[in-house]
Formats: sequence, structure tokens, C-alpha cells
Amino acid sequence: ESFRMNENGELNILIVEDSEDDRDLLTEIMKRVHTPIARVEAHPDGGSALKAIESQPFDLIFLDYHLPDMNGMEVMPKAKEIQPDTEVVMITSQGNEELAVSAMKGGAFDYWVKGKFTKDALERTFNTLKTRLSLKQKIKTQQENLIIAERQRVMLESIGATCHHFSQPVTSLMGRLEILISRNPPLDDRDKELLRDCLKLSRRMGDLVQQFQNVREYRTVPYVEDYDILDIEGRPEKG
Repeated sequence: ESFRMNENGELNILIVEDSEDDRDLLTEIMKRVHTPIARVEAHPDGGSALKAIESQPFDLIFLDYHLPDMNGMEVMPKAKEIQPDTEVVMITSQGNEELAVSAMKGGAFDYWVKGKFTKDALERTFNTLKTRLSLKQKIKTQQENLIIAERQRVMLESIGATCHHFSQPVTSLMGRLEILISRNPPLDDRDKELLRDCLKLSRRMGDLVQQFQNVREYRTVPYVEDYDILDIEGRPEKG
């Protein structure tokens, strides 16, 4: 599931670190930051971390490069494959520009060096993460709105084309009914009444076709239970 941070801005954090001291340090610092955290989970190796990622959502993963079973650059793409929107902070024991560049190119959100874990650094990381998650959500919403708008445009065009094809047969039907009603010798009263009903219904069909042709925007009105229908009568919206 994408964009898991809840309405309160609470984050789900995963720490993948084989050093118990470093795991405890990171966890302790997280208790002091202002950013609300929903859950912190820690694992000592890549294998167990990937199993956790398969079963639970995480917004941010603090991933040690040196792990007992595989390195962080091997874990990261697997984690991203499982949860594409999860961000990764790569951690290493010493500054290594080449590794930092590789990690960022590989999809890491940030790069940390052990021994420099601070509350301020963590706050900056969390704030940047929340900004990124918010931006992703806005982009996702805009994309969804564009898809909806395009579907509505296509639907309205289809309605217009359908009405065009229906209009001529309905007009022809009304003309033929009028001829039958006025034919000579005249029909009996029962047949005339039946034809007048048919003509009335045909005119109603013609009116509906015209209303559909005049629809210029996609707007629905309540129909039954949880269903809405296209508003073809142009009723004003309730304020």
C-alpha cells in the first residue's frame, strides 16, 4: 500500500542493523524527536528484515550496509520491489563517497555514517521524508483526478455520438406514428389512443436524447441507495 503515513503524521520505521548498540542508539534517539512514530521494528540481518517488509508496511528503513548475510545494496532493491514507496537510509561504518553515490543511485533516500546519529539529523530526515510523502500523495491524487477527468470526457463524447445515432430513428418513428394516427380511413378510437400513447412516449424519448446532447459536464445526482446517475436535467447543486 502506498503512502502509509497516517493523518497524524505517524511513521512506521524499520531498523536493519546487526550491532545491538547501534540499534538501541537509533531507537533511543527516535524517542526524543518531535515527529510522532507509530512503530519501530528492528532486525539484525537482511533476511529477517525482508520477511518483515513482506508482512508489514514501513515508511522508512534505516539499513546498515554491512550485514551478516548480505550487504545493504543487496537488501535495498529487494525491499523496494516489495514496497516501492518505502524510503531507505543507508548506514555505513565510515564515510565512503563511492558507496554513498552508489546508494543514492540505487534508490536510497539518504546516507548516514555511524557515530553521527543525532536527534537533529533524525528530525531533518523525518521532516524531509514527510515532505516527500506528502508530495507523492499530491501527485498520486492529481494523476487519479486526471484519469477520472479523461474517463468522463470519453464518456460524454460517447453519449454525444450515441445520441446522434438515436436522434434520427426517434424522429422517423414519431413521423410514422403521426401518419398512422391521421390515416384514412380512420382508425377506431382504441387503436388511435394506443398510437397516441406510442407517440407520446416517442416524444419523451426525443426529449431525453436532446437532454443528453446538451450535457456539457459530468455531474451525478442520487438515484437509489448507494447509486448515482448522470444529471441530464441540469439541476442546481445544493449549497
